[in-house]
Amino acid sequence: MLCDKCQIREASVHYTICTSPSVEEPKRMELCQECFEASGLEGAAGLPAALQDGCRFCGSEAFGGGFDPLALQGGVRKFSFMCKSCSDEYYGFLRLKFPGFGDPDLPKKQMDILVAKLKSCDFHAILVELEAHMKKWVAERDSQ
Repeated sequence: MLCDKCQIREASVHYTICTSPSVEEPKRMELCQECFEASGLEGAAGLPAALQDGCRFCGSEAFGGGFDPLALQGGVRKFSFMCKSCSDEYYGFLRLKFPGFGDPDLPKKQMDILVAKLKSCDFHAILVELEAHMKKWVAERDSQ
C-alpha cells in the first residue's frame, strides 16, 4: 500500500485519529516513515526508537501501539508498543472496566453510554491500576 501523502513510498505507519468518538468518525492514515516524521505530529520522531524497543511491558516484538495513554494524561505524547499477548491482556482489562470498549460495531446508544462512563470516571486512576496489573501479570507469566 502506498503512502497516503506522497503516493511514492510504501506505507509503514498505520494509525487512526479520533479525538472524540461521540462526535467524529475515526480517520485512518497510511504513511511512509518520511511523511509521518514530516507530519508535525508531536512525538513522531520517537516512533522508530519506540518500535525498536518492542513491548513496553515485556520487551517482546511489537505487535501494535500508539501514544501511551498514561503519558498523555500528563500532556506528553510518547509512543509505546505492546506484543500480541500483552495487548490482549491490556485491552481485556479495559473491556472488563468498560464493556464494549474497542468494539467497532457497538450500537450508537451503547457507544453513547460507554463514552459517558469514560467521561465520568477517574480515567487516570484506572490507567494507573492497569499499569500495575500489567506489571504483575507479566511477572507472573514470566515466572511460570
